[in-house]
Amino acid sequence: MTMFKLETMIYASEDRTYSVFTLNPDLQKQLADLAMQHPEVCCRKAKGKGSGVTYQVRNAAVLIRPALLS
Repeated sequence: MTMFKLETMIYASEDRTYSVFTLNPDLQKQLADLAMQHPEVCCRKAKGKGSGVTYQVRNAAVLIRPALLS
């Protein structure tokens, strides 16, 4: 089993937008799906040199759920 970094950073702005940078592939997929279904709410801003991706989320609540531990 290989361990890898799953870091995610969320920055909130006063204008109710959020900048979400994540290395987590599951969260990247969720954000990509949201961007495809609701481009007025979410859009990809940048793809880093590594595996990180940044999305901008507008006018939406950001829900953070901790991963279930086994």
